[in-house]
Amino acid sequence: MRTQNGTRYYTVGEVADLVGVSAQTLRVWEQKGLLVPERSNGRQRLYTAEQLERANQVALLRRRHGWNPAAIKSSLASEPSRQAWAQLTLGGRLRVARRSRELTIREAARLVDVSRSLLSSIERGEANASSQLIARLANAYRMPTTAFVAGGDPDARIVRADQRPRTVLADGVAWEELAGPGHNLEPAVLLVPAGADSGGAYSRPGEVFVHVLAGVLAFSVDGDAETELGSGDSIILRPPSTWSWRNAGRRDARALYVEQLSPEDWT
Repeated sequence: MRTQNGTRYYTVGEVADLVGVSAQTLRVWEQKGLLVPERSNGRQRLYTAEQLERANQVALLRRRHGWNPAAIKSSLASEPSRQAWAQLTLGGRLRVARRSRELTIREAARLVDVSRSLLSSIERGEANASSQLIARLANAYRMPTTAFVAGGDPDARIVRADQRPRTVLADGVAWEELAGPGHNLEPAVLLVPAGADSGGAYSRPGEVFVHVLAGVLAFSVDGDAETELGSGDSIILRPPSTWSWRNAGRRDARALYVEQLSPEDWT
């Protein structure tokens, strides 16, 4: 790294090593308008930390989807950066997702069968969404539920216990993500305070596996009578069934919750 006029820059070789591509690939991306490095007094290419982040985004989209430069440029132009996304509230992310699908708030509310005023309040951060509503919005927007979560490194193999992206929903129900976004599995720890529930029945496109780690969770599938699961018990939930859950005990419940996705879900 070098410094010019008080700003620290990466050289083309350093960016190539950090991103995992060749210097020639970076030059091609520059020709296609994907990267715009600055120049030293000697006309050497120099990259800021923000440009390094953008290069990582370009490489990620190319590896994951096999997109050409035009498709990558369009995607980067239409989606907020990781930093901007992380700074949004949950309601802000829901609003961006809805608008990216070119839905009015009235149309989105109709799709998930809630009032326009409730969805508007959630987007403004004035009301909390339930797990059921988040799942239904994800279905309506054709997105994984974890697409609404801030943070998470798609390329990270390890997620430390103190670095889990955490989302708190209605009644204090919390989801702690165990992997970064963009994979075919969505593993999370589900934390349910005593008396809290999913907010109603919902379904997901792929299979869901739940393993109770502590406490008692009661599941109702397709409206049938509840089945209580205690510590060590597991359940497989398959679409097109619908299910709901609630904490049936007197203490907080905790469960491993793993959802199956397809590669197309992240497009």
